[in-house]
Amino acid sequence: MKKKLLFWVKCYLFWVAFAWVSRAAFACYQWEETLGLGGVDVARIFWKGARVDLSFGAYVMMLTSLVLAVGVVFFSPRATRAALNGLTALLLFAAGGVVAGDLEVFRNWGYHVDATLLLYLKTPGVIVASSTAPRVAGLLAIWLALAGGGYWLYRSLVALPRSSPEEKRSPRWHALPFLLLVGALVLPARGGLNVAPMNASFVYFHPSSMYANQAALNPAWNFLYEVLHVGELKDNYHFMPPGEANELVDSLYREDGEYPRVLATSRPNVVVLLLETFTSNAWDVMPNVQAVAREGILFSNIYATGNRSDRGLTGLISGFPSYPPASLLKYPARMHACPRFPLEMEREGYNTAFYYAGDLNFAGFRSYITMTFQRSVTEDDFSGEAVRNAFKWGVHDEYMLERLHEDLCRAPAPFLRVAFTMSSHEPFEVPGEPIIVGDTRELKLMNAIAYADRCLGDFFRRCKESGAWDNALFVLVADHGTRHVGNLAPHAPSAYKIPVIFTGGAMTRRDTVVTTLGSQTDVAATLLAQLDMDYSRYRYSKNLLNPRALPFAYYAYSSVAALVDARGACILDLKRREGIGDNKDPRSRATLEAYLQVLEEEFKEEFKGKSLTVRSESGE
Repeated sequence: MKKKLLFWVKCYLFWVAFAWVSRAAFACYQWEETLGLGGVDVARIFWKGARVDLSFGAYVMMLTSLVLAVGVVFFSPRATRAALNGLTALLLFAAGGVVAGDLEVFRNWGYHVDATLLLYLKTPGVIVASSTAPRVAGLLAIWLALAGGGYWLYRSLVALPRSSPEEKRSPRWHALPFLLLVGALVLPARGGLNVAPMNASFVYFHPSSMYANQAALNPAWNFLYEVLHVGELKDNYHFMPPGEANELVDSLYREDGEYPRVLATSRPNVVVLLLETFTSNAWDVMPNVQAVAREGILFSNIYATGNRSDRGLTGLISGFPSYPPASLLKYPARMHACPRFPLEMEREGYNTAFYYAGDLNFAGFRSYITMTFQRSVTEDDFSGEAVRNAFKWGVHDEYMLERLHEDLCRAPAPFLRVAFTMSSHEPFEVPGEPIIVGDTRELKLMNAIAYADRCLGDFFRRCKESGAWDNALFVLVADHGTRHVGNLAPHAPSAYKIPVIFTGGAMTRRDTVVTTLGSQTDVAATLLAQLDMDYSRYRYSKNLLNPRALPFAYYAYSSVAALVDARGACILDLKRREGIGDNKDPRSRATLEAYLQVLEEEFKEEFKGKSLTVRSESGE
């Protein structure tokens, strides 16, 4: 038994060491980019990548533990040893091939080998078309060294010792520890006890170098992760010739002429508050939000692009609509090609920061935020009462907003701060006495929104007292709506209605309501237009203050997509390809189909080594 447990420990360490050697090979192969990093960043590549290495090793050890458990019960020691050796050889062959191939894929494409590889299996020549014969030979040698050399080291240092023919089987209860280890390995495999399971963004650490973040990834783990999600990347939507689809979509965003300027200065401080589940259907329990809306502009006819926070985040910051089968945040290389308005503002002299008082690894946030903002504030930056009163998702809004206000008072101008509230997230448990009493899901959510609204009221009061309000533009927008206020159908348009507000001391307009039909994705263009910044890269974002902007909105989740226009909501059941909304007009249906088709092509552009498309006409 002791021999088997010692083997188990050595085997886990062996696979972690294999991952480190693979990363070292990657850094050497991409030597030009590695030399562009400082010594500290190179060290952090290995340190930050250790977590995903432990996850990779845990998955391998689950298989190894199962073989040990089954071998104890059913097979002789010699047969068990042979099975373990065979499993290791097979895994080394596969992992070594992925690692070696990844070296050249990254050199050519700029991101790790992923499920894209499966798309080229019918035409394997494409995979090596950009490589010379000597380079391919070198990669084969690296594959052989990783697989063959790794197996030699395994046999020499790790493998169970040879057993004599007379050695008896272990007692069957010896299988129990290995079965328990299978369960225990779930913890390192998923990355710990975090709400969010392991994903590529866990290793992201560098605010500007995509290479450093990619180098920290374990290519074998990354390939497995991508393959498990490959169903999301198949062709789902093809309704018409590509040229016709692009023309229809581009026609939705053509703008020209003048639009009103509503700021006293083109370089105000900007604070964007992304409000968790602040549905328009709960407007009556937001007295403080209503109050600041009267001090600026309320956009009263806006729809969220999706029904989850990850879609809302990219919809707001990148102006990228919800792609039904998959989240943009799951694919950092594709995300990196998208525009993000904090980067535009940084280039114009703004210092930027993101506030999320929870686990930044949630839903792949870390990769997106790290590559978008100069710094971030998370649950790790809080202590004392804030931590003692924390809930499942992190620190409550009153503490996060208090920290945000303190930072606003000492931040050098001009600055951009984006803060994501979270107390109104399920399970809707908030501090203090209930404002709205009840045990139903709807009433608990309404109470949580009312609590968050009270926190916002305190925040704005402090900002006015301290002067942080005076030269600032505050943008309030919900991350998504909900069907749980009013017991709505999941696809109902009112489940996606959200408030968008521009307010603050920098505003020249007061007590104004704009009824233009629009989307959460339109906030980026509207904001940049007021700051006199180009927004032509935001293909799916229009200036809501331009009177010539076409009024419409798009929203979607995994099985439904909808286009809301002057004719009503055209809602498409994506599974049956049938219309389920009141708007049956074929023009709306054709526009929605074109939108889905173009959006899918945009989402998958990175497979072809391209950047996401700039729309044909400028937004100004």
